[in-house]
Amino acid sequence: MYHGLIDVPTFAYFDFGNIWMGSLLGDMNYRIEPLKKAEPPALKVSVWYGEICFELGQISTEFEEEFSDDGYQRVIVKINELAAEYRKKLSEPRN
Repeated sequence: MYHGLIDVPTFAYFDFGNIWMGSLLGDMNYRIEPLKKAEPPALKVSVWYGEICFELGQISTEFEEEFSDDGYQRVIVKINELAAEYRKKLSEPRN
């Protein structure tokens, strides 16, 4: 399901313990991992750039939100903000 620029499943997907990864704008990649056993439970988000897998990529941004539908909504907003910033950077003239 698309939310702004990103494709993310519903919160129920994460409630079942699944990890989601996506990419957009050519080489902006993101990973959302449920940390249900953490104290407190959280959704962990990692963002990296380039055409390389998560395991080998250099994480440029990492953050966590509470493991709830509200936290899930904040994750979507933050990833979309990062994507908008990256899109703006791509559109700027290069010297």
